[in-house]
Parts: sequence; structure tokens; C-alpha cells
Amino acid sequence: MSYKDVVKQYPGVLALCFIAVFSGNLGQTFVVGFFQPAISETFALTNGQFGMAYSAVTLISGFLIFFIGPTLDWVPARLFAAFIVLAMTLGVLLLTLTSWPITALIGLGLVRFCGQGLLTHLGTTVVAKQVAQARGRALALVTLAMPIGEAILPSAIAGALLVMGWREVWWVMLATLLVIWLPVLTLTDTWPTPSHQHHPKTDKSDTDSSPRPLSDMRFWRLSLMMMSIGIVNTGIFVFQADLVGEFDATPSAFAVGFALAATGRVCGALIAGRLVDRLGAAMMARLYLFPLMAGLLIAVGLQNAYGIFAYMLLSGLVTGMQEPTITSLLIQIWGSRNLATLRSVFAAGMVFSSGLAPAVFGLLLDAGIAFTTILLLMVAMAAIGWLLAWKPLQEAARGVSRQ
Repeated sequence: MSYKDVVKQYPGVLALCFIAVFSGNLGQTFVVGFFQPAISETFALTNGQFGMAYSAVTLISGFLIFFIGPTLDWVPARLFAAFIVLAMTLGVLLLTLTSWPITALIGLGLVRFCGQGLLTHLGTTVVAKQVAQARGRALALVTLAMPIGEAILPSAIAGALLVMGWREVWWVMLATLLVIWLPVLTLTDTWPTPSHQHHPKTDKSDTDSSPRPLSDMRFWRLSLMMMSIGIVNTGIFVFQADLVGEFDATPSAFAVGFALAATGRVCGALIAGRLVDRLGAAMMARLYLFPLMAGLLIAVGLQNAYGIFAYMLLSGLVTGMQEPTITSLLIQIWGSRNLATLRSVFAAGMVFSSGLAPAVFGLLLDAGIAFTTILLLMVAMAAIGWLLAWKPLQEAARGVSRQ
């Protein structure tokens, strides 16, 4: 099916999952970062204290996904969504109404957990289960909500902060969230029931009813490949000032770079959606890290603003390819019946990597290691991840060819 055919055949589930992924942008770092100065000032936190608190809530949310995420395999999706909306509402209210730092920290943790974690998990898991015949394209369409959010929300939030306080901006975002979600939660025909969340008869890849990825060596061999883009991007974005200084560029270079990254994400998602459906997820997984390594090498070779532009565009391409490729790969290897469990492990790993990467980059920079050397280390890491993943990817490709 073409993208147009997928939209015509599955308009309800695509819209539902797109809304879920787009709503998850409220808990992403690029949104929370706008409020960091005001939150730090309000609760008398230094930049270091805020950074440690932010890493702590991120790591805790990754840990919780292990336990909460898999319930989507047996809990009705609508009930799961209602829980997330309620928890997100509680998080925003705790963050904005309290005068105690610890309570605000709990609220921020709920916003991160529901936004970066569960809303994205909900949208991608439901669409992957529901659209078995064109899974790659469906995932690509739904995950377009991420770069669209990155394109719309920063300017909207920046403009709002000029005319109102940071708390009022959060209340406006929460009100908008509720205005959208309350009607969506009442549309019973759009939501899959528990009996319809699995498609064992129509999904031939559903061969394992009880996967245990953490006890499967294939998962561990794939893990570094799956986490590479998150590790590299998080480290570079957090320490972009050091990179700009070493490359003798201006801070505006990263502003242009983020626009290029958003463009790359859209293109990457659409390209991966088609290729996953045509070539298979295992074949796509062998290829999708090469633009990341190429971008890093170009940045090291140029060491100027153009190198930053090249990296941001190519890393955006890989980020867009990630979700359609990896979610489809998990299904290809372990089946779709317990996809929520599988994606929970993957999502938790991504959250952990985003929490630990700044610490690793920071220690390397404190040790006096040049940023170009760190970038080359990231190339080596991605290459090692690719080599480790080769055998399970080859086995997965052979398994598909036998079906």
C-alpha cells in the first residue's frame, strides 16, 4: 500500500496514534529546556542542581517504563491513555502549583515519564499492532508528529513566555492537551479493544507469545546499535557550546542545524517506512546507522559550521528512520503479541542512554579530550554496534525468507 492508501484505510488509528506521539513532545527535553531558567530561579536551584535532578527523573522514568509499559499488552488502550492523561495533568499541577522543590521535581518527573515515555510508547505500539500489512509506512506517518512538534512548539512557547509567566504557559499547554484528549477518549469506535490489540491470525511474524528479550542474547547484541543515535545526539546537544567553540562556529549554527535535523527526520521516517515494508526491517537495520557515522566523520573532517549542518541533517535522517525500523525489527524477531513489553525494554534503554550520555561526554571533556576525538569515539561505538548486530540481523532476514 502507498502512504495515501494507508491513510484511507486506517484514518482513525493513525489520527489517534499521531495525537499520542505529538502530545508526548510536552515531556521532551527541547520543551522542558525552555523552562529551565525560570524553574531554577523559582526553586533556587543552580544549573548543576537542576541538571542532576533532571538526569535523576529521566533515569527513574526509564526504570518505571519496564513495569508500566508492558501493561499495554493486556490493558485496554483507552484506559492506558486515560491513565497517562491523568498522570500528565497531575505532573503539570505539581510542577506549577507547589512551592516545594521536591514536589516540583516529582511533577517534572511525571511530565517526563508520560511525555517522553508513555505517550510515545502508546502511539507507536498501538499503530504497529493495528496496521500489520503496512507497518513501516504507518509507523513513519505517526512518528512524523515528533519533528512537527519540534518545528511548531519552540516558537509557540518562546512567544508565549514573552507575554505570560512560565506557570501560565504550562497551564495553557495542559488545557490544550485536555481539550484534545477528553473527546478522543470518548470515541470508543476508534480505540482497539484488548481482543483486537493482537492479530495472531493476520500477522505471520507473531510466533512467540512470551518473549523475554532481556534473557535473549540477540537483544543484547542489537542493543548498542539501537541506542547509538540516542547516545550521540544527547551528548552533542547537551554540550553543543563546547562543540561550537572547538569548531569556531557561532551559536546560530545549531539553530540552523535543528531546522535541518527536523527536515532530515521527516525524510528519514518516510524513506524508512517504504523500505521497511519493501526490504524488511532486518535489511533496513543493517543500513540505517551509516548516515550517522557519515555525519560524524564529515563534522570531524570540516570542523566548522558546515560540518555541524551536515551532522544535524544526517543524524535527523537516522532519527527519523529509527522508530519504523526498530519497532518493525522487534516484531520481526519476537512477534507482535507482546509488542508493548518489547517496546518497553527498548524505550527504557533509550531513556537510560539519554540520561547517561551527558555524564559520559562531560567526563571525557573534563579529562581534556577534544570534541573531535569524542566524535571519532562515537563513530567507533556505532561501528561496534553494527558489527555486534550483524548476526541476529542476518538470522532475522533468513527467518523472513523462509516464511
